[in-house]
Amino acid sequence: MDWIAETVRNFHRLYYERGIHAGHGRGLHADTYYRGVETHKCPFDLWIFQEILHEVRPALVIELGTYLGGTTLFLAHQVELFGYGAVISIDCRELPRPVHPKIQYILGATQSADVQQQVQRLAATAAGPVLVIHDADHHYSECLADLEAYAGFVTPGSYLIVEDTNVNGHPVLVDWGQGPWEAAEKFLAANPDFSRDLSREKFMLTYNPGGYLRKAGSVARHSES
Repeated sequence: MDWIAETVRNFHRLYYERGIHAGHGRGLHADTYYRGVETHKCPFDLWIFQEILHEVRPALVIELGTYLGGTTLFLAHQVELFGYGAVISIDCRELPRPVHPKIQYILGATQSADVQQQVQRLAATAAGPVLVIHDADHHYSECLADLEAYAGFVTPGSYLIVEDTNVNGHPVLVDWGQGPWEAAEKFLAANPDFSRDLSREKFMLTYNPGGYLRKAGSVARHSES
């Protein structure tokens, strides 16, 4: 099996680091779009996202880190198919982003008390599961602080998805330093109600290795009232 792992690792690095933008320090992932908007995602992970969304049927998706909003729009279109639910996306930068009735953008830092209070108010009105996706600051301390602050919003049976656990040599950007992978490790050690769902890595190439964290329990379905 070692040759399989090595093949996946090499292809992961090739996919991430090469492509038409590679000369500018941007790999093929930076040339991936959803409805014309940059997503900076591996398409395999977007497919996994829609599988999780279909299974959990979240009333609310909390996205930490928006950038240009390609993934946000993808999430909104998935939620729209359910006929209920919403996406809130938080970012400290004000940039042109897609407009959609299922999306509410919050401008500010994820660790801001005001931002967290806004999220708390919105989550309190969610009549069903809540799912959190972390794609904000990828440095260890900031990522860990976000995981600790927002994990409480995740409902039983739903997910806290930690993106870009592939940096710091897992297997890309070997000089990054501690990041989401190490933050997830620390978080899991202190939060036994969360565990890695390795079944979400079935396509082998994922930007989020060990980052699909499922909360113990059964999903409480959306209220149709």
